Amino acid sequence: MRPWEKESQIKRNKAWFLPRPKPDRYKGGMPLHCESWLLGMARDMLHNPMAEVLNLFCGMNQEGFRVDINPDVDPDLVCDAHELSKHIGDRKFDIILADPPFSDEEAEEIFGTPKLNYSKWTLEATKVLNEGGLFIIYHKCLVPNPDPEIYRFLRRVFIGTRVWHVGRIAVYFEKKITDLCKIFGD
Repeated sequence: MRPWEKESQIKRNKAWFLPRPKPDRYKGGMPLHCESWLLGMARDMLHNPMAEVLNLFCGMNQEGFRVDINPDVDPDLVCDAHELSKHIGDRKFDIILADPPFSDEEAEEIFGTPKLNYSKWTLEATKVLNEGGLFIIYHKCLVPNPDPEIYRFLRRVFIGTRVWHVGRIAVYFEKKITDLCKIFGD
């Protein structure tokens, strides 16, 4: 069997080609269907069609509890992702879909937001994600595991739109379950 035909490669890597742009034409937004496909795959992976979603850096995304620093996109919560847990409190989510600005320049120029600290905002997201939950990071670069002690890599999805346009990558991480009693009961 050739390396690219191995089941581990087929299961871990996907490629989708989706139409662009969405009708809202939000600059920096996901392609048409992307949000629902990413979350649908996550719900299937969790075997939970009712999984509670936190949509971080939501922009014009529609599903779940929507969080953004920009009040103009009418999120459920306006806050800086670097301080997320302070504003969420004890609430926990099964899935976090994060669509951060792709660079410090884009954060400032497109969204008028401060620079992002990957380690800091992913740590804040970790605090509000249930064990066994999925953390999906949508970016134009292949992002590193936020914390290999806490997360295990599950899947990469390449999202292409049109020729001569930069593709995007959604990386799925699973938050490890640390208490075996949660798996097997008392």
